[in-house]
Order: sequence, then structure tokens, then C-alpha cells
Amino acid sequence: MKKFLEGLILLFLVLCIVIFSVKSKSLTNKEAKTIKNTNNVHLIKNIIIKKTKHYTQQQLYNFFNREYLSGTFAGSVLISYKGHIIYSNAWGYANRAKKTPITTETIFQIGSMSKQFTAIAILQLVAKGIIHLNDEVNKFYPDFPYKGITIRMLLTHRSGLPNYVYHFEESKEIDKTKLMSNQDMVAWLIKNKPQSEAKPNTKYIYSNTGYALLAAIIENVTGQSYAQYIKENIFDPLGMSNSFFYTDLYNNKIDNTYSIATGYISPKQEAGFFYLNGILGDKGLFSNIEDLHKWDTSLYKSYILPKNWIDTAFSIQTKTRKANIFYGFGWKLYFLKDSTPVQFHSGWWQGYQSVIIRMPNDTITIIVLKNKKTKHPVNQRAIIDILYPNNNFWNSNRNKNCNSNQIITTSEEIE
Repeated sequence: MKKFLEGLILLFLVLCIVIFSVKSKSLTNKEAKTIKNTNNVHLIKNIIIKKTKHYTQQQLYNFFNREYLSGTFAGSVLISYKGHIIYSNAWGYANRAKKTPITTETIFQIGSMSKQFTAIAILQLVAKGIIHLNDEVNKFYPDFPYKGITIRMLLTHRSGLPNYVYHFEESKEIDKTKLMSNQDMVAWLIKNKPQSEAKPNTKYIYSNTGYALLAAIIENVTGQSYAQYIKENIFDPLGMSNSFFYTDLYNNKIDNTYSIATGYISPKQEAGFFYLNGILGDKGLFSNIEDLHKWDTSLYKSYILPKNWIDTAFSIQTKTRKANIFYGFGWKLYFLKDSTPVQFHSGWWQGYQSVIIRMPNDTITIIVLKNKKTKHPVNQRAIIDILYPNNNFWNSNRNKNCNSNQIITTSEEIE
């Protein structure tokens, strides 16, 4: 009886193994079929993505090539999606007399795009508790004649400070054969006390003085030059080896193997020495599209500053003079018709123009650097339309001119 039961149990186990094997084989075949179908779907999807990407790249090339052939563009372009470069190219000459071509590695001065670096540097010091957004300038410069101005007001262009560029150009006491520094600027303001443009925190007035003063404060609290602080705390950590400041160039600290574009004030006039080039923070930064891509990626991924502070820089801090354009800390912001946010800043100085445009909802960034001055650095709407061919961002009739509240058209936007 015992042996019979053992036999039955053995037979049962064998049957179970056979049934399980058959079922497993059936499932394996079914799974294999599913995997095959899934692979086909992925293959088709990848083909569509590649075709779409190629079409977009061709459209971008056509747009910038037309601009170049029409004489309105010479520079480099980079467009990224989710941190990956999907398009980069270059047109024109870095130096027209020498016929040196611009490449994607060519370095340009980025003008007021420098302000975003100053803003992040200030926020680094705020995050460490070294300074505070509501600290007044008099904390760092007790004799500063303009009372009640805070770091926050400097960041948001609400200080009302006089424009140092205009006053220095009119001054007869300044030696314009020597490069001025940020501390020179502060000392001149303390001594001469030109009239403010507005009372503190009463209105938005775009202020280069404010950002130059922020750079001076960075020097004051760190004991380093502004350029050295940015190098050690932003450029070096991000591997931005093609980025530096005018003062580095002036003092022969830059390797002569770098390809640096010449700025052109007019078609044949090269930008030369200018005494205000030594004042940094509002301008003065040189970089290329590849380094600026690293910079942009760091802002999305919070490499050099906690996310909450980066979010603060990109949040609305004040209205500007345009109904749909706002300012954060070192960044301008506007919203498209469907409320899609756009973060950007442009710049021009001494024959250079630049712009960075971010579409944060889709992690898309557009970077354009030029050494050919035109009314605007680039047609933002045209590029956005290429990247979003079926968008509803503008007026219902896509052929009509865009409403002034929905597109950047004023000279303020290329400061």
C-alpha cells in the first residue's frame, strides 16, 4: 500500500512537471509574439522620431541659412531637448578680414546674458547664509549715497539707480584710456552722486548699474575678484573651459589657441578697447554654445545651486514695461497664448549679440550667439514655430503679425 501511494505521488509529480512545461512553452511563445510586436512598435516609433528629427533639423538649417544669406546673421546656434543636443551649426566669419570661419566652438561675448551668472552667484551666497536678499547696499558700502536699496531690488531692476554708462560717457574726469573696474564704478557713484532714475522699489527700470553693483558686492564679501569667483564656483565645477571674462582677455590670461569671434560695431568696424569693458556682472562674459549648453543643463539639474533657489530665479519677481513680460533674478519670462512659459535673456555689447530661450515644460533650450548686430538677436517666434509646428501659441491666424503682448519686439528685450 505504501509503495502504491508512493507510485501515485511520483506519477502525480511527473504529470505536474509535464503540464507545467507545456504551459510554460505556450506562455513563452505568447510572450515571444508580444515581444516581437513590441519591438515592431518601437522600430516604427524610432523611424518616425528620426524622420521628424531630420525634418526639424532641416527646417532649422533652412531658417538660419536664409538669415545668413540675407545678411542678418553670422554666428552659432545650439538647440537641446531634455539635455541632449538635437541641433548645432554655425555660419559666417569670426574675423571678416582674415576670413576665419565661425564654428560651434567659437567664443563670443554674451553681453547681458552675463546677468544670469551674476544672479546665480548671488543666490549661491544667499543659500550659504553669507548675504541675504533683503540686505541693503549700505551694509557693504556704508558711504553709498542711495539709501534703502536691497540686493533683491538690484536683482529685479527695481533699484532706481542712475545708469553708470551714460554718466561715465558724459564725465570729463574719467581717464578713458584705462580699464575701469567694478570698485571704480562704486567709488565714482559715491563721490559724484548722480541723480537716481526713481525711488527704490517703485518701478522696474532695466539697470546695468544694479548688476555691476551686485558683482562688486560679490567681490566685497568673498575677497575675490568677480571673475575668479565665477570661475571657481560655476565655470570649473561645470567644466566650462571655454568661458572667461574680458578682463582675462585684456590681461593676456587666455590661451591664444581659442577661437574668439571679433565683435563688429558696423560692417567693417571692429570693436576695440573700451574703458567700460572692465566693469563686469552686467556684461563682459565670453563663452560658446557648448559651454552655455553645460550651463543650461546645470540649471535644469541643480548642479551648482539647490533647486528651490533656481526656481526662485525663474519665478516672477516683478512686472516689466511690457504687459506680458516679467523678470525673475537674471531672467526674463513671458507666456504664450496657451500659458506655456518661456524663460529667456538676450544681450548685446560691442558688436556682439546673444540670446538664450528656454521652454521648461518640454526642457527645450535655444542658444544663439552672433557677432553681427541687428535689431533683434533672433526671431524667437519663427524658431518656436519650427519646434512646435502644430502649436496654438499665437493669434488664430498664423499669417498675421503677432500681438505685441505675445512676442518680443522692443529694444528693451535685447539689452
